[in-house]
Amino acid sequence: MDKSEYKIALMIDSENVSIKYIEPVMNEISKYGKIVIARFYGDINNLSKDWETTARNLAIRAIHQSNVAVGKNAADMAMALDAQEIMYQSKVNAFFLVTSDSDFTPLAEKLREGGMHVVGIGSEKKVTSAFKSACNEFKYFEYLKDEEEEVPNVKNKTEPEPEIEIGDIIKSIIVENGEHNRIQLSRLGDILVNRFSDFDARKYGSKNLSNLVTTIPGLTVSTEKTTTFVNLISKISMDTISKAIVDIVSKSKKKEMLLTNIKNELEKVFPDFNYMELGFSRFSKLVSSIETLTVKDNAAKLKI
Repeated sequence: MDKSEYKIALMIDSENVSIKYIEPVMNEISKYGKIVIARFYGDINNLSKDWETTARNLAIRAIHQSNVAVGKNAADMAMALDAQEIMYQSKVNAFFLVTSDSDFTPLAEKLREGGMHVVGIGSEKKVTSAFKSACNEFKYFEYLKDEEEEVPNVKNKTEPEPEIEIGDIIKSIIVENGEHNRIQLSRLGDILVNRFSDFDARKYGSKNLSNLVTTIPGLTVSTEKTTTFVNLISKISMDTISKAIVDIVSKSKKKEMLLTNIKNELEKVFPDFNYMELGFSRFSKLVSSIETLTVKDNAAKLKI
């Protein structure tokens, strides 16, 4: 089955997951297919208002569970029981289990035995090897978003992204899902619709996706036999950017600078700079690739 055609059940252990990761999780899921069922589990009385608001705006249904006994997590039990019931209903063929709790290892194993494609998402520092192995795939919260970026305010998922952002969204999809900085036009369209249910190229003044792509700097369209591809092309070379970054860090007193500050200074020199055009999904990865710099704690330091 194509990776973007799964029918997905999203199940979130809200008492084990920070609200800041929910939107990046939703964006990750859009690469796999359509969400059929989306639920989060926990004691609503103990969750922040931001959690409830975010879940509501993203159409994630709340399943409230009060702990009825000391040392027992009723929410975990409800999530495990619901997952098995959903599996037997044959409404989905993939599960996203968003938690770092190793107690869900047997559930992941059971779902896989039932023929489900299981993707776990949790914290790299907390998740156990057993839980990771029980899933077909495992993703880490820490790598779903760029470290130096602030978490944006969550909007209603049905609202279109601002026009100025659509180019960056498409470029990030190509970097993360394409090969050699290109992706099939049809797959790009599938991922965009999975991510934004109301995506329509006409919102951006184009009659179709192919036309929209040609209006975005750094993107071109090509056809090989009967297949149309979208290509990501950078006008600025990696060598030029690397030298500029090293120069920026070198001018700082401590020969060290926060990634956000480096990025801001770089954009003053290259207003149209976009690290995704160079094939990097995160700015930190681009900086880390420069031999004379080390990256730690969201800062880059010049090697002595």
